[in-house]
Amino acid sequence: MSAPERVAIVAAGAVTPLGPDLEAFWSALVTGASGISQIERIDVADLRVQRGGEIKKIGRIKSWRGLPEGRASRLLIAAADDLCAQTAFRPLPLDPARVAVVVGTALGGVEEGEKALAGDGRRRRFRDALYDAPAWDLARWLGARGPVVTVATACASGATALAVGADLLRGGEADAVVAGGYDALCRFVLRGFNALRSLTREEVRPFDRRRAGLLLGEAGALALLVRERDVTGPRLGILRGYGSASDGFHIAAPEPEGRGLERAIRAALADARLGPEDVDFVSAHGTATLLNDRIETAALKRALGPRAYEVPVNSIKGSLGHTMGAAAALEAFMCLLSAQRGLIPPTLNLEEPDPECDLDYVPGRARAARPRIMLSTSMGFGGCNGALILEAT
Repeated sequence: MSAPERVAIVAAGAVTPLGPDLEAFWSALVTGASGISQIERIDVADLRVQRGGEIKKIGRIKSWRGLPEGRASRLLIAAADDLCAQTAFRPLPLDPARVAVVVGTALGGVEEGEKALAGDGRRRRFRDALYDAPAWDLARWLGARGPVVTVATACASGATALAVGADLLRGGEADAVVAGGYDALCRFVLRGFNALRSLTREEVRPFDRRRAGLLLGEAGALALLVRERDVTGPRLGILRGYGSASDGFHIAAPEPEGRGLERAIRAALADARLGPEDVDFVSAHGTATLLNDRIETAALKRALGPRAYEVPVNSIKGSLGHTMGAAAALEAFMCLLSAQRGLIPPTLNLEEPDPECDLDYVPGRARAARPRIMLSTSMGFGGCNGALILEAT
């Protein structure tokens, strides 16, 4: 069987609680900065936990005139603005009809529905509340007239979007794809996680024995994907392979053995025509919930065998919270920047390792390393699992 078409990630853009662009995101990660703060934009007085990864100011776009009011759409457009500042699509002679948009999200435009139900019944509010409305807003802003796809695999959505974008390129349905993920903080999701009691009042501590839960964040994260043979200039890296698996165990709880995640990792390695021995670095989902971190550790050990103990593994959720639909895309970008810059960001707040989480989780400070092949893993509600294999260039 011939190897699948190689897909290049030309560049990426982001807006996160760590700053207005991808460079601010990276700089904060490697210096151990935190984007966790008191939530100010939303009324959280009645909630048990009132902190999260809130973006205090969105972007540096010259004018918002004519742009959508919905926060989810604005996060996407701010990320696209950062992406375009780096590429402006200049390296490629793009036909707008051959440019696709694929974004992953857990919530879509749900906050606009909240506002409409609260009495702001402007017609636009109801339109912006549609699950795929932010994706269409992004396509209009870009002038893209190819396929527009919104994918929903819970907190694995960003990984799924990159994979679907690569499939569109491999299948000849598009010549370029803007792909990634987003989600905005809103009362709907905060109240839901508050009811689940999965949010912590303390620091987010992935893989630490004292971990007490996660904090939510918001972000937009987008990449420009093209077939590798179509780009001659610089690129951020290669999306070498991907896999997904749904174990369907429970609407919110992870499958106790992590079998779905293990299958996704094995599928991604097979798609990339690589083995566990080729992996140099793992970006873990690492939510800092008691079950997730132990289950993910066990799945990595089974999927990678002895190699799991030999490579650095990190989680960046202690730095900016769990950004839901954007999380996997941001973690993929972090992997490629690590290879490019020669540094692996630390797992923030990991001070007392859980004996059952016994891999090398990069505690303390950034580590000098230049990985070539990287694995990024994602786990979501409903048994959604995703894995990406990324290659440095």
